[in-house]
Amino acid sequence: MACYLLAKALYLVIHTTLEKYKLYLNSFNHFRAIAIILIVAGHSAFNIKVDSIFENILMNLVLGATALFVFISGFLFHHIFYKKFNYVNFISGKFINLIIPYTLLSIIPIVFLIYRSSDRWGGYFLPSGDGTFREIIVPAIKYYFTGRFLTAYWYIPFIFLTFTISPLHMYFIQLKKHIQLILIVTLSLVSIYIHRPIDNINAFQSVIYYTPIYLLGIFCSMNKEEIYLKLKNKEYLLFIIMVFFATVEYYFGYSGNYEKSIIPNGVVDLMFIQKVFMCLFFMVFLARFEHVKNSLVQTLASTSFAIFFLHPIFMKATKFSLNKLLGLQISVDSWTIYFIYTFLVILICVLFTKLIKFLIPNKSRYIIGY
Repeated sequence: MACYLLAKALYLVIHTTLEKYKLYLNSFNHFRAIAIILIVAGHSAFNIKVDSIFENILMNLVLGATALFVFISGFLFHHIFYKKFNYVNFISGKFINLIIPYTLLSIIPIVFLIYRSSDRWGGYFLPSGDGTFREIIVPAIKYYFTGRFLTAYWYIPFIFLTFTISPLHMYFIQLKKHIQLILIVTLSLVSIYIHRPIDNINAFQSVIYYTPIYLLGIFCSMNKEEIYLKLKNKEYLLFIIMVFFATVEYYFGYSGNYEKSIIPNGVVDLMFIQKVFMCLFFMVFLARFEHVKNSLVQTLASTSFAIFFLHPIFMKATKFSLNKLLGLQISVDSWTIYFIYTFLVILICVLFTKLIKFLIPNKSRYIIGY
């Protein structure tokens, strides 16, 4: 009896360990680390002087990296949540990790922006009339549900809205492979003509725009072994195609993301196509390093969402401290300063994240999502 219980316990330990190993993809840790670096780098490029063809192409590759996060989210939705999917548990988990820190971090910026608006100093959403409701409550609601109060925070209402329709994603997983591909291509055609919303304030348009990339992530998770096999040693082709579209963007006079109203105007969003190939490139290329572990990469990956939450705050705090308090004008207008600034923002975010985790280990996820 004792031997039986020991054998059963050993089996459970081994089975659990193998299951965890199967769910753990080291290459996607690398992917998350690269994605957050590119996102911060894109948001740091507010005054960079872009002159040469190479610099323009490089910036087109750096900007729009949020698509990588969307792809990774789709991939991990299938890889981690699909087999034991429970809608209530899934949404409650996302609410804790996304909406609670988003709400807490939104309070001060929204109050500040409403104060600025009432003081006639600026603000994106101005009062729609007199009285508390129109001067304060309406703008606050608009800021909160669009994420317009801080750079990159539009992503939270959008991705949470994406998570709320996860039953549709579960239905997508049940479809035959050729139907899935047809759906991804069809929705991609819609995306390249509707573009991203102006100033990213329309979460519903963002859902339409990014859904094919999210579905592509799911599809790649479902067929990862086949994709790795077929594209092994062909990463350079994906890279060439990616750079090609970034170059075509430049020659057509476009730099960065395409933003407009949801009504098509005949302009093809080349950034969308470029980022699709970038997602595939990193997925396949980083599979080479599946068994390579690096503590720096692990740190960036594990704190990536906290960095996403914190980097706009530290960017604004840095500019405010230098400009308003010390009278110094920060201008990230050279590539050297740009790289240093990006590195420092990421470093400060990581250190602050680790500090908060150390001080309140059981509550930090409610504040910074980690």
